[in-house]
Order: sequence, then C-alpha cells, then structure tokens
Amino acid sequence: MHFTIKPDNNGLPLGKLNYIAAGIAAVLSVLLIYATYRTMNGFQISNEATENYISWEHSATSIMEATDYLSEQTRNFVSTGEKKYIENYFVELNVTRRREAAMAALKGASSYDMLEDAMKQSEALMSLERYAMRLVVSANNYDLDEFPAEIQEVTMLARDATLKAEGKQTRAMQILLNREYREKKEALDADLRNFIQEIEDESRDQRSETMNRMHYLLETQRLLVFALIMLFALVIMMNSFLIINPLMKGILNIRTEQPLPLSGAYEFRYLAVTYNNMFEASQKKTSDLAYSASHDKLTGLYNRVGYDNLLKGEEMQTSALLLIDVDKFKHINDTYGHDMGDRVLANIAHVLKDSFRSNDHICRIGGDEFATIMVDCGPQLRDLIRGKVERINNKLLNPTNDLPPISVSVGVAFGSEHEGSTGSIVKDADLALYQVKEHGRCGVEFFAPALAAAAASAALPDGETR
Repeated sequence: MHFTIKPDNNGLPLGKLNYIAAGIAAVLSVLLIYATYRTMNGFQISNEATENYISWEHSATSIMEATDYLSEQTRNFVSTGEKKYIENYFVELNVTRRREAAMAALKGASSYDMLEDAMKQSEALMSLERYAMRLVVSANNYDLDEFPAEIQEVTMLARDATLKAEGKQTRAMQILLNREYREKKEALDADLRNFIQEIEDESRDQRSETMNRMHYLLETQRLLVFALIMLFALVIMMNSFLIINPLMKGILNIRTEQPLPLSGAYEFRYLAVTYNNMFEASQKKTSDLAYSASHDKLTGLYNRVGYDNLLKGEEMQTSALLLIDVDKFKHINDTYGHDMGDRVLANIAHVLKDSFRSNDHICRIGGDEFATIMVDCGPQLRDLIRGKVERINNKLLNPTNDLPPISVSVGVAFGSEHEGSTGSIVKDADLALYQVKEHGRCGVEFFAPALAAAAASAALPDGETR
C-alpha cells in the first residue's frame, strides 16, 4: 500500500522534524551521560567511604591492641619480675609505636576528639604502670641503670620507698588491680569503642544515602534508555549488558544479603569487589558472634551450649567422656577473692589444653566444672588417661606462678562400654566422678558396671549434686 505525504504549510518540514528528533536524541544522550557520570561519582563516594571505614577501624583496633599489649607486659613483669617483659614494654612504646602510627592515620576522622581523650587515658594508665614497674625493680634489687630512662625518672612515694621487698611487690600488684587503674582502662576502652561505633554509623549512613541516590539515578537511566531504544538499539544493548543488568542484580543481591556478582562494567566490578570485602568482614563478625555463643569468655573453651552440641554431634560410641571437677574451689574464692578464682580457672583451662590432643574437645560446663571428650579413645587407653590426670594435678598442685595450689577430680566413661550402664555416658562419667570425690578427691576413676549396680542399690536420686 502506498501513501502520499503532502507538505503541511502550517507545520514543520519533514527535514526539520528529523533535525528535531536528532536534537531530542542528542539531549537525551547528554542526560544519559550525565546520569551515568553521577552514578560513577556515587560509586567513588561509596568506595572512599568504605575504604576510610576499613582503614579507621583497623587503626582504632591497633590502638586497642597496643594498649592491651602494654598492660599485659606490665602485669607479666609485676607478676614474674622477668626483665624481658619490661623490655617488650618499651620496645612497643618507643620503637614499634603502633599507637602513634594509628593516630596519624586517623587524623582526618570526624570523631578524632574521642581518640585524643583515649590517648589521655592511655597516658594516665602508663604512668600507673611505670610506677608499678619501678616498685618491682626496687623489690628485686635490680640495678636501676639497666632500665630505660622512663623507669629511672619515676620517684617512689616515701611510704612506698620504705616498704620491704614483699611489700613493694604487693603494692605494685595493688596498683594494677585497684579501682583507679581499672576505671582508667575501662574509660580508654569505652572511648575507642565509641569511636569505632561513630565511624561505623557514619559510614553506614553515607553508604545508605549513596545507594538511594544511585537507585534514583538508575531509574532515570532506564527511562532515558527506553526513550532512545529505537534510535540507538546497539547502544542500549551494550548499556543493558554492561551496566543496567549488573547493577539491578547487584541491588537485588544487596537486599537479599548476598555478594555482588563480578560482572558488567569496570566501575561495577570495582564496587562489587569493595562491597564483597565488606560483606566478607560482616560474615566474619557474624561467625565471631556464633563462636562467642558456644565458647566460654574467661577460658576460651566450649561452654555448656557448645558441650551439649558436641555430645549430640560426636560419635560417642568411639569416644571417652571425662567429667572434671575442681576440688574445693569455693575455698579459693573465699580466701583469695573472685579475681584470683578467675585466674585459677583460666590456668586450669590452659593446663587442660596442653594435656590433651588438638582434636579432643575441652569444655567448661559450669563454674568450676570442666569436661573433655577424647575422640577415638577406648578402654585400652586407661593408663594413658590416668597418667594425663596425674600430670595435670602435679602441675596444678605445684604452680610456677603466684597462683595457689589446686587439684581436680576426674570421672571417666567410655562410649564402647556403655551397654548395661546407668542410661547415658554422662551419668556413667558422673558416677565415676562421685567415687573419686567420695575417696579423697585429687584423682581419677573409670566407670564400671559395678558402680552402676551400687548406684541402683543406693537409690541415688537422678541429678544429685556430687
């Protein structure tokens, strides 16, 4: 069918209409370029905010680690009097200088004043630490000239200078354990945590604002692409393949908390790598929280939740369960205080970890109750287990530090001997433990069917505290 188009004197010539269409296409193209530029700028802003956050958080963490390291070396020196700890202290303070390097890196942070407050608290802490070290130097009759100038310049108070060696040692420990030192340490940690929270909030807000702006720009791009689709089909296909589709998938992945795909244009790949790094860090943080839920904070061992999960998951038929009870632990708390009690528990955990294999599972299931699941362990290893318990008690009864002597009682049950027992391997081990505690503590007993028979005849209530 053929149509004849007649010129309209009241309208625009066809040639001019083409020019107008080309002009509109050019305007739309310019708008599309502008929207793309703004999107790329948003990517850059988001990347810079992410990189700043990662860098600042790392620097703030470095300050916390350096401060904790200085406190740890001070405590070690005061506890042992070994010069290597005071050397470590001043190498960190004057050579490694992690705190100063981190402060320089954080100079541009918006909450920098919080860090200045933290450093003031840190200086106050170091003043107390140097005084405590000076007391220990004097208590051990060390040659003062062998120590750094910072220690030599410390002047002891008259009432401390007249103390005997034991008194000076005690005074040094009191300084590190008293309320003033603890409050300064807590104030320092609080300032650093507040700083990290501030930069995290600021970074999150900035990223959210940038993502909203980019989402708006992407919607604008879609409209512009739709208007140009008939004129620039190839350009639209390329934009869809390299920019639009990857970005929309990326937004969907962000909403569903998945890593961004590494596809599309360079800018998007660059953003995806940066985002995925943050995503991985977030997943690690979640994993760390899960770890905390199943592990004891004081000792680092599995807690009761972790222990129950291990009992459900491990093949107990080929394992041995050791229930470990600390003997007369209440006496430690009543005599030396709960701080010393915590140190004793931490030391017991350390000794247990050193005494068993890396694939064995060590748990703290109560205040002074521990348990060990020895995998791939049968009755033929009774002598090995007995030897381990004897060595553990020998270490605990003869501590090399300032901890009081302590011992443990251990009840053992083997999964392969469970038939005809009291009903569960836990009850079997508990019956064995009861026998140890009934016969003087500080030893080990293995479950045997005779124990189950004795328990049944004695009508021992289920769940009774041993």
